[in-house]
Formats: sequence, C-alpha cells, structure tokens
Amino acid sequence: MDETPAKALIMEFATNSVRNTTLATKTDDPYYEVVTRFWHPHLTKINRLDPASRIMTTVCEIDNKNGREAKIRFASGDNNVESSTKKAESALGEWISSEAILKLAPEKPGGIFVDSNGVEYRWKTHNRNFLLIRCDDVGRLPVVTYRPCKRHLGFWRMSQHAMLEIKPQLFNDLERLIASYLLVERQRRHHTF
Repeated sequence: MDETPAKALIMEFATNSVRNTTLATKTDDPYYEVVTRFWHPHLTKINRLDPASRIMTTVCEIDNKNGREAKIRFASGDNNVESSTKKAESALGEWISSEAILKLAPEKPGGIFVDSNGVEYRWKTHNRNFLLIRCDDVGRLPVVTYRPCKRHLGFWRMSQHAMLEIKPQLFNDLERLIASYLLVERQRRHHTF
C-alpha cells in the first residue's frame, strides 16, 4: 500500500488579537474561537466547533489574574458534552500551572512547550516570527511556523491573514498548542526584551 504523507494544517487567524479571534482552516475543520469577555478580562476561553452538530464546546481556559503566573485547564477526555453551560464547565479538568505545558523564557520571547506525550518543543523567533522546533531535532526543522498578516501598502486593510502552519505530529495536541502559542505571543507583546 502506498500511503501519502499527511499535509500540514494551515490555520488562519481572523484578527491580530490574542484575546479575541478565531483560528480555522479553509474548511472550518478544525475551527477554534478564542474569547476573553470584558467582564472577565483575566479569563480566556478556547472553544472548538463540532462540525457535525455545529455546537461550540469549551476545550481550554487560561486564567491570568493580576498578571501573575497563568493557570490553565483543558477539557477532559469525554467530548460528548451537551450544550448546557454547567455540563460544559464540569467537563473541564483541574486547574494546573501553565508551566506544566509551557516554560516561558524570562530573558527572551519563547519557551519550551511540552505536548501530551511529554515531548519537548521550543518556541523561538526567527525574523521576529515564532517557530516551534522539537528540542531533540538535530536538523532544527520547524514543526509549527507562524506567518504574520500582510497589509496593503504596509498599513491598510489586511491582504492576507496571519496563520499557523502545523505539521502532522501535533494534530492530536491542537488545544495545547494553541494555548501555548497564545501564552508566548502575549509574553512577546507585553514585555520588552
């Protein structure tokens, strides 16, 4: 049998915000919504759209109250959650320190991302854009590449939205990957190095 290798997943950002945006492929599978409500400015939710039922389910929450170390929690393994808010809230796991999935570098933008299998990757910048590289990869080939938006004449409307190009080895950890990207991008935007 001839198996063709899986193609990279291109997920496009709707806006340049790390607090309120959508992140989706051209076919909207997968489709993620990143939401921070003004009445809870410290709590960011990542919701995933189920393409079959068209129901949004919260798969991750990031709590960064008062600028201290962020806490994070993910949906439990049971994804058959009804649309009621109480059931969706209870489907989320326990709060853990964001250090469990991402160890931010204090002196420069980026950090070490740990996937669900314990494999370590490094978020680093190249030409001021983030790349995710497996720590033990000698070739230093990026597993995730961030491509910034392009604008007409450099400052008018966007001619091309920002996007993440994700290689197949991280398809099972999309929620963790998106959460780690939001954390490193917030760190880069809010700190000067």
